[in-house]
Amino acid sequence: MRRLLGSLLVLHGFAHAAAGIWATPVGPTWFVTLLWWLAMVGFVAAGAGLIGVPKLDELWLPIATTAAAASILLIARYPTPVTLVGSAIDGAVLIGAIPMVREIVLRDIGIPLHPPRRHLARLGTTIAVFALCYASGLLLLRPWHMRWGVSRAELAMQLPGDELVSASGYRIDHGITIHAPADSVWPWLAQIGQDRGGFYSYSWLERLVGDPVHNADRIVPEWQSIRAGDLVRAAPPDYFGGVFGRDLGWRVREIVPRRALVLDGWGAFVVVPVDDSTSRLLVRTRGEGKLTLASVPLSAFSLLVFEPAHFIMERGMLRGIKHRVEARHSP
Repeated sequence: MRRLLGSLLVLHGFAHAAAGIWATPVGPTWFVTLLWWLAMVGFVAAGAGLIGVPKLDELWLPIATTAAAASILLIARYPTPVTLVGSAIDGAVLIGAIPMVREIVLRDIGIPLHPPRRHLARLGTTIAVFALCYASGLLLLRPWHMRWGVSRAELAMQLPGDELVSASGYRIDHGITIHAPADSVWPWLAQIGQDRGGFYSYSWLERLVGDPVHNADRIVPEWQSIRAGDLVRAAPPDYFGGVFGRDLGWRVREIVPRRALVLDGWGAFVVVPVDDSTSRLLVRTRGEGKLTLASVPLSAFSLLVFEPAHFIMERGMLRGIKHRVEARHSP
């Protein structure tokens, strides 16, 4: 029973990925991030203590109580029927922390206040500690990597493609300064794609998952034609035997000649002139929808896997384009 409850607390903790993602735009960011970290990592730590991680097994109840209080404050910033289910669990944890209640309830279901020291093996403890450190790092660094390279003024700018997603509660903004004219950036954007110029990022990582991407180091005239409706391929048609479909990639939704490329499912790549010899390349990804039960596990995957991987690859892409453009236009 002790380890079952611990596993449920761990799952409840990771379910806060959805609550935090949707509450972040309500802001202020630092406050939401603090509550999010206390709730998510707190419940995972409390659950790990019940399962048998040394030191945490003695502190699981005060940690769970703190996590429940933070969770209620977090959910209050974005109340929905889904998050209210989580609030009910938080309320049960807080009630269970009352001395008289916990003496009766915990002992009745066979969970002592201080669980016996049946600790996990060293490998299990190492995995648990790594998971806690990994989740903490992602949460605390998220405000930085979700807005990497952009200014407050650029965050407030209206960009091409914004009108395609109304009332977006999810945004990723990345940007980089390129010391070259704006017109010199567009040819590199026009030829992106697995079967064209690549994505100028870490192609060895893409090939590691079986995607034969090769990054071009020159502008190819045959790849400069791109129109609305075209497919920017992410992988060849026979990728993994075609299990993901033959058209894996992003459709071109909108083009502003030599200034913006908007891709369905990815976002807008926008070249902003600064002066005759400097430009800014901005990438904005916007998501729409609402929080549902089905989106809870997807949010955990997004927070723990997609967002850090997306940041690494997109940052590499921006730096790759910057390097190529500046190398071509250097004195």
